[in-house]
Amino acid sequence: MDETENRKIFFNRAEIKDAERISCENCFESTVFLMKDKNHEFSVGLSTILQCIEFAIQQGELPKLPDSWCGAVASRYGIYFDEDAMYHDLNNVKI
Repeated sequence: MDETENRKIFFNRAEIKDAERISCENCFESTVFLMKDKNHEFSVGLSTILQCIEFAIQQGELPKLPDSWCGAVASRYGIYFDEDAMYHDLNNVKI
């Protein structure tokens, strides 16, 4: 892509139009965000949002998350954060 095309994409930011919790045996996401940019309406699943968060942590844009939170996400959604995206917290320490 050339610089003009990249600029168009960059400035065509999406905003949340609505969010919905879905109960569907055939759906891959339990939570879906309905988004709208200048030209389209589309959906983004929670797993994609979590992947974006992990990327932002790896880039240093967000702080690391407690491993108990990451463990809860893994057990609930089957999404596993990279070890570098978490820190050890007291909620996971077994005495």
